[in-house]
Amino acid sequence: MVKKFEMILKEIENDLMKMANMCIEQIENSIKAFTEGDRELAKIVRKKDDEIDLMEIEIEDKCIKAIALYQPVSGDLRELITAIKISSKLEKIGDNASKICKLLLKSKIEGSRKNELLIVMKDYLITMLKNAMISFKNRDEDLAREVYEMDKRLDDLYEQLYRSMISKILEDPKNLTLATEIIFAAKYLERSGNIVASIGDRVVYMITGERIKEEELEERIEEKE
Repeated sequence: MVKKFEMILKEIENDLMKMANMCIEQIENSIKAFTEGDRELAKIVRKKDDEIDLMEIEIEDKCIKAIALYQPVSGDLRELITAIKISSKLEKIGDNASKICKLLLKSKIEGSRKNELLIVMKDYLITMLKNAMISFKNRDEDLAREVYEMDKRLDDLYEQLYRSMISKILEDPKNLTLATEIIFAAKYLERSGNIVASIGDRVVYMITGERIKEEELEERIEEKE
């Protein structure tokens, strides 16, 4: 019974790692499609999002069945709850990549829309997501906390890109449409960064039973007292 349960936990872990790798590919391809104006690649990304949605459903189903069948407690229960949460967050990351491609497919602007900061944000987000999943697989609390903190840098990059696009609009109003599309694409990356940070928070909960967000709230309350 115990060995069978351990096999199920390992299977769920492998499914999550596969789902995360699919999200990484989606992030990479969505920005490639957007910056290069590759509408065919954008369509592929949009279609592949359905696979990620299906994986979330399958992982959640496996977790619920494991909970019902084996009635785990303590760390094992937290692991299954965390797996459900992570699969849901990965699905949202996949959605954001799909939305970037939707921007391109609805756009009337043809050709390249290269933006260095957008590429930097994409690379940084992928690094965050890889580290988040490594922290989950290796039960690495320090790395999970580092992922949570990394999000601040992604927020700064977004603000930098936003300011640069506003400057372009002020220089020439004809830049409005393109600059706005780039801002929206960057915003989807920034939102995904928030989601990855919350994966780090969930991994800390899985390992310790405590959440980073709760720790921060307690610190703020103590400061007020």
